[in-house]
Amino acid sequence: AGAFVPDTHWPGLEKGLVAVERHSPVDPPEPRPPVEARPRRLSVTRIETWMRDPYSIYARHILGLRPLDPLEASPGAADRGTIIHDALDAFVRAYPDGPPDDALPQLLTLGEKAFGATLARPAVRAFWWPRFVRIAEWFVDVERSRRAGLAESRTEVTGTIAIEGGAGPFTLTAKADRIDRSAAGHLSIIDYKTGLPPSERQLQFGYAPQLPLEAAIAEQGGFEGVPVAAVDRLAYWRLSGGDPAGQIREFSADVPDLTARVYDNLVQLIDAFDRLDTPYLSTPEPEWPLAFPEYDHLARLREWSGGRGNGS
Repeated sequence: AGAFVPDTHWPGLEKGLVAVERHSPVDPPEPRPPVEARPRRLSVTRIETWMRDPYSIYARHILGLRPLDPLEASPGAADRGTIIHDALDAFVRAYPDGPPDDALPQLLTLGEKAFGATLARPAVRAFWWPRFVRIAEWFVDVERSRRAGLAESRTEVTGTIAIEGGAGPFTLTAKADRIDRSAAGHLSIIDYKTGLPPSERQLQFGYAPQLPLEAAIAEQGGFEGVPVAAVDRLAYWRLSGGDPAGQIREFSADVPDLTARVYDNLVQLIDAFDRLDTPYLSTPEPEWPLAFPEYDHLARLREWSGGRGNGS
C-alpha cells in the first residue's frame, strides 16, 4: 500500500521553481551629481531631451555613456536625414540667388554626391533614391516660388548665446538648418524633417523647444552672419518623398510670445538644475516621453514603471 502513497517531495520542488517571490517595487533613479559636474553647454536639440528625460542628459553628458551602433548596420533613418540635409544645403549654397534653369539635374547631381557609396546598396538605390528624386522635384518648385521674396537664405548656420544661471553662465548652441531673411528684413527659421515634425500642441506646450530657442538666439544676434532681426515665422519642411513628397508646416501666430515663453522655461530649467537637490529623473512626465529614448534600460524603466517603457 505504501507504494501508492504520493511522494510530495518532488512536486514541492517543482512548485518552488515556478513560485514568484514578491519584491517591493523598484524605485526610479534619482541621481544628484555635484553641480560642478553638470553640463554648462547644450544644444537646442538637447534641451528637448533635458525637459522630457533628464536622465538621458545625466547618462550622456555626466557619465559619458554613448550607445554603440550595431555591427554592419544598414543606413537608418538618421543617415537618410543627414544625406538629404547635406544635398539641400549644398544646393542652396551653390545658388544663393535662386535656382538655375537646370535646377533639378543640378540638385540630383548633388544628391548623388551626398549619397556616395550608399547608392551601391540595393535597398538604398531601390527605395531611398526614388524618394529623394521626388523630394528634389518638390524642393525646386518651392525654391522657385519663394526666392523672389527673399533677401537672403542661409543654411547650416551656427549660433550661440550665454544665459546666466544660478551656478554661472550656461551656453546654448544651435545649428539652424536654414534661416531666410525677407525683403522686409524679418527672419524665418526653417527645420528640415525627414520624419514627423512636432505637433502644434507640443510646440505650444514648450516640449518642442528647438525652433523657438533658435528664434531667441537669432533675436539676440547669436547666429553667425545673421543680423539681429525679428523672427516672424517658424517652419518645419517635412521631406518624406512620399505623396506628397514634401509639406510645409508653418507657425506665424504669436511667434514672439512663444519664443519668450520657451526661453523663460529654459531659464527656469537651468536654475533648477543648478541646485544640488534637483535630480535627473527618467521620464518625469509620462505624457511627454522622448520619441527615441536611448537610456531607458540603464534607468531600469520597465521595472519601476509597470512596463510602460519602449512601447510596452
